[in-house]
Amino acid sequence: MVGIVVVSHSARLAEGVAELAHGMGGADVSIAAVGGLDLPGRPLGTDASLIEQAINRVYSDDGVLVLMDLGSAIMSAELALEALPDDRRAKILLCEAPLVEGAIAAATQARLGSSLEQVAAEARTALTPKLTHLGHGRAQAQPPAELPALAGEARTLTLRVRNRLGLHARPAARFVQTAGRFQAEVRVTNATTGRGPVSAKSINGVATLGVRQGHTITVTASGPDADAVLAALTKLAEENFGDVDEAPPAVSQALKPTIPVGAGDPSALAGLPASPGIAIGPIRRMTTPDVQAPAHLSDDPAGEWERLRAALAQTRRRIQAMQEAVARRADRATADIFEAHLLFLDDEMLLEPARRAIFDRRLNAAAAWQGAAQAAAGQFRALEDEYQRARAADVEDVGRQVVAELLGISLAPTLSGAGILVAADLSPADTASLDTALVKGIATALGGPTSHSAILARSLGLPAAVGLGPAVLALAEGTPAILDGDAGRLFPSPDADRLADYARRAEAAERAAAEARAASAAPAVTRDGRRLEIAANIGSVADARAAVAAGAEGVGLFRTEFLFLDRRTAPDEDEQYAAYRAAVEVLGPARPVIIRTLDVGGDKPLPYIDMGREENPFLGWRAVRMCLDNPEFFKVQLRAIVRVAAEFPVKVMFPMIATLAEFRAARGLLQAARAEVLGRGGPAPERVDTGIMVEIPAAALRAEQFAPEVDFFSIGTNDLTQYTLAAERGNSRVAPLADAFQPAVLELIRRTADAARAHGKWTGVCGEMAGDPLAVPLLVGLGVDELSMSAPAIPRAKQIVRGLDYAAARAAALKALALETPEAVRAALAG
Repeated sequence: MVGIVVVSHSARLAEGVAELAHGMGGADVSIAAVGGLDLPGRPLGTDASLIEQAINRVYSDDGVLVLMDLGSAIMSAELALEALPDDRRAKILLCEAPLVEGAIAAATQARLGSSLEQVAAEARTALTPKLTHLGHGRAQAQPPAELPALAGEARTLTLRVRNRLGLHARPAARFVQTAGRFQAEVRVTNATTGRGPVSAKSINGVATLGVRQGHTITVTASGPDADAVLAALTKLAEENFGDVDEAPPAVSQALKPTIPVGAGDPSALAGLPASPGIAIGPIRRMTTPDVQAPAHLSDDPAGEWERLRAALAQTRRRIQAMQEAVARRADRATADIFEAHLLFLDDEMLLEPARRAIFDRRLNAAAAWQGAAQAAAGQFRALEDEYQRARAADVEDVGRQVVAELLGISLAPTLSGAGILVAADLSPADTASLDTALVKGIATALGGPTSHSAILARSLGLPAAVGLGPAVLALAEGTPAILDGDAGRLFPSPDADRLADYARRAEAAERAAAEARAASAAPAVTRDGRRLEIAANIGSVADARAAVAAGAEGVGLFRTEFLFLDRRTAPDEDEQYAAYRAAVEVLGPARPVIIRTLDVGGDKPLPYIDMGREENPFLGWRAVRMCLDNPEFFKVQLRAIVRVAAEFPVKVMFPMIATLAEFRAARGLLQAARAEVLGRGGPAPERVDTGIMVEIPAAALRAEQFAPEVDFFSIGTNDLTQYTLAAERGNSRVAPLADAFQPAVLELIRRTADAARAHGKWTGVCGEMAGDPLAVPLLVGLGVDELSMSAPAIPRAKQIVRGLDYAAARAAALKALALETPEAVRAALAG
């Protein structure tokens, strides 16, 4: 990190500036204050030897920025520079930026890990906010402080956004997180509308560009990782920024209205379907406190800034806890809604206006933050796209939480009893914190089916209708009602016929779901006695807990990438051991766990390994290929896994295996890692079961040759499908080809399962197909022995298996292999 030296004629002034800069940039920024003469009482003046000592105290290989007030301070700094060794002198920059504003801007930029040149550039533009605020014309010609000009040679690329919802909150968050992993300055412009440029590391900046489906964005990058960040963003765009290529819920098949008996009655309140299901019960109102920050002037701006930072930290912890709770109750993908909320807490488009309000206008922290959040929400509301306009509620929600923390107000919602919750609108935090034992359904006057609250309601299994209008707010507390989430209607005071009709439907649906949940711990055995192991895909301790609760019999895929991404150095062996053990321990000694070794590549680069740029990273140096070329790096992970396998039933799976030579080399490194653990006196199992992820057609086609040497196969249907059809599923033009029900893919699954069985081995499936209710009978018929899926899908998958006859499923699967299209396969299975 760049160090900073503040030089002034006054020792007290220098110390005050350093204290202020620390308050803005953080205690971890290295700042030295030097002022006055080296005499008793430190009289006014400057001393070259004191400046030299200060430079040495904060020196690092990243360099040191020296800021001076005037006159002899500059000459003394130049003398100090002359006294330094040549190698250090080259990394010291005397900067002409204003002392106070420059120190604050430099500290903030240094904390981001920016280069010396970037820190200096930020310091030099530090007067811009003041000039702009006071209306001086020359400020208009300078770049804003939060968006310095790109330094060095810039690289540019153009990307087309195919997402049906554009760059809404979660894709925008992924965009920002990807850009933030690299040492590069990145700018993005909506080339279709002309909005921008904004920093690609600002969640609000990216989201408020208003990027919709079909828009083109221009990304410009400079810095040491410019090529790498552009490659990563290109790959992210090719993957639809992490979005599944599907219609928004407003028009999805699952939410199309189905009008039951009497639905056209004028007594019904008509809105939009947001989450399917039926709820019957009294109207209940949620009480939440009104959060408004009183504005007043403060004579302690640094103290107000510290209060805001403390509130931001506490809000972050609360949101993270909420995220983990949602992951346990629903799934990790739904919990990722809160990633954008966490990014808001670090976003300069919120922090910088709040900082200016506190230090320039001397406003109190709560009012400063509330104003910044309201302004950002206003930018979202000005967008044309309905989905992105709905993100204003997310910004306001985060803003409200921080203000409540500053004011000491509890935001916990309260209800008078069980029933259908009626509200004007709900924030994601409100929805996530609902007690589902009390809340039977949700009916709101405002909102839309694409809101994050609606997404959370669906994932939590709460029926919901939104946009019912102000009439819903006029309903009295305790009014009996029926909520039809499928039709988007609320029936207050229903008559006996309607009540009986909905009661029958609700009872049938609940009975089926309850039967699946109640039997989730029981094994999945077909009617003719064939047992299937139903396992979970996990990537965290929270996922492991959810898997146990859902009835998982093991883990078919433990993703380990979470430990390696978004960091500057690789995790060491002890850190990996602790992380793997923590998750495996939750599952206990009776549930086997398959840990997949690191699966990253050019699309998911590691800053601490030179991965280079590849034209097609999906077909490049990735996963086990990269690991085999870095054996010492790879063995760190393998030793950590071996140590966990000494205590629990852990197996190892190598991804992206194409040849027997690759598998043998990886297995050899695992054996070497085991020997190293034993050699230093550590515990290690006699052997570790070792398998491969079948995701390359070559492995499936040679399954007969692999089977004698592996302990198991696990088929990754996502990648196997796109590699088999040469169709990247994130590319909307070829996405229809990338269908796991393609007969060619089914044939590879059958071939793999048959080869395993012939050699006494077993086959699992860990791709999305494993949890698809329509695919379960097909996969059983194709001969797989294990299905691994997200935790919420487990109870139903088990229930489906119990209703199957294996012989009939086998016959149906073999018939499906003879069909020509995935549509024909689905039709045959549904018929």
